[in-house]
Amino acid sequence: MSLSVMLEAVLPVYLMVAVGVLVRWRGVITAEMEKGMLKLVIHCLYPCLILDKTLGNPLVRESGIVGWGIGLGCGIIVLGMGVSWGVASALGLERGSGKRTFALSAGVQNFGYTAIPILAVLFATVENDSVLGVLFVHSLGVEIAIWVIGLAVMTGRLPRSFRVFMNGPILAVLVGVGLSWTGGWQFFDSHQSGVMGGVLRQAMSWLGGCAFPIGLMLIGATMFDLAGRERLSWRIGVGAVIVRLLIMPVVILALARFLPLPLALKQVLLVQAAMPAAVTPIIVARHHGGTPGVAVQTVLMTSVLALVSIPFWLKVGMEVLFSS
Repeated sequence: MSLSVMLEAVLPVYLMVAVGVLVRWRGVITAEMEKGMLKLVIHCLYPCLILDKTLGNPLVRESGIVGWGIGLGCGIIVLGMGVSWGVASALGLERGSGKRTFALSAGVQNFGYTAIPILAVLFATVENDSVLGVLFVHSLGVEIAIWVIGLAVMTGRLPRSFRVFMNGPILAVLVGVGLSWTGGWQFFDSHQSGVMGGVLRQAMSWLGGCAFPIGLMLIGATMFDLAGRERLSWRIGVGAVIVRLLIMPVVILALARFLPLPLALKQVLLVQAAMPAAVTPIIVARHHGGTPGVAVQTVLMTSVLALVSIPFWLKVGMEVLFSS
């Protein structure tokens, strides 16, 4: 795959983030609007996207994909947090000064708004975009790891309630996979349920199509809000780059290369290997006694440098995984 194709996949993502920075700077999106739009994405648009790409998807009806997808989604995050903890120790970070937050933030790759459009450009077609459903199954494992293991790392204890899992994306994956396995997805198919099924599916598709453009702009707006508030630390920045852009891509690509995985899951892992740090740990740190500044610096540093590292790791991954 040529460099131009890689850039075609990556640059629109950064353009949308830049638009988010611009509209936040110009006041088109205010702080209050940002909160409302974030709720709209999490509780409506993103779940609609997940349902649209999982309902009736033949890949999510394969037990191997579901098992490997959820297992690797969870396992890779646990590995990432372990590596991050070790790097934090080597750099002299200690508990109370952001070590726990660093372990979570550097250990979690972006598994949503940045990954979706890149995966779509590289491996989805107008006729067949079922690989996106595999990404969402994988993301279920990531969410489980964040809200069980990650929360335990952050707070020193396991979550006391299952309410931490009661969010739109997790429920949408469970419903989409469940209906695909039981045949209930046919109620949302025009060929099976007539006009009403087609109308519901079309509305779901339109709403879902708004999810990652708005999500990416909100990432840009969030970066604008937080960029000037934190004093940069070379230890956090260097550590984040080592974990997220050097060590974990190798680990993830090795898993994709040597494990007996379906092709679609290898494609998902290729994109995951190239991703910068996720934004979710910032939210976790804010609400569960962490150090949000550490998470912010991790996201900012890896996201900026990922403009170069994403095409590099996609190229390497293509050679490692798919060259004959």
